[in-house]
Amino acid sequence: MREPGRDVGRDFLERAQAAVGDDGRLPLGAMPGWDVFPFEAEGLRARPLTEYADPEPDRRKSPAECKTCAALDRRDLVLHQGERLAVIRPGGTNLPFVAGVVSRSHELLDDLDDDGHVELGRLIGRTYAALRALEGIGNVHVNKWENGTGHLSVTLLARPLGVLQLRGSHVTTWADMLPPTPTEELDARAELVRSALATR
Repeated sequence: MREPGRDVGRDFLERAQAAVGDDGRLPLGAMPGWDVFPFEAEGLRARPLTEYADPEPDRRKSPAECKTCAALDRRDLVLHQGERLAVIRPGGTNLPFVAGVVSRSHELLDDLDDDGHVELGRLIGRTYAALRALEGIGNVHVNKWENGTGHLSVTLLARPLGVLQLRGSHVTTWADMLPPTPTEELDARAELVRSALATR
């Protein structure tokens, strides 16, 4: 008898593989019918599922290779510094504004204690409010992927008001295709966010 929970990932993959069609691929599902889906469904197909991997490969970068660590060393990209966490922005983005709540040291969410969790929640809420208050912002999406860097990062993405196709989980896919937002616009918004985060 297998240990309960031991092969959850393997069982999940086997169920998914049993659902593939004659072409060895899963059906597209409901997303291509969403108003916010960025691609036309005709000709689109799912990639084949890959093999089960346990243990998973270590995809973390060292601090010397980490873009988040590098951003923390740049005063123009740091919007706020807390006790254990900070708020930074990327050097450029194709959205109106993006900010990240990150650990000040090269560590993962798994490494935070209860006080770190409290600070994380507070900074996510304050950063959300600061981005939401920017002129022309329709919504702010909050995401945590943290796959591959080894550095805690919760990303907040500001969606432009009225651009409804950028709603929801496909905002980053759309952003990948959009032209860059002018640097002067990002710099001006960064000062507003920095000021908002300094007021409490």
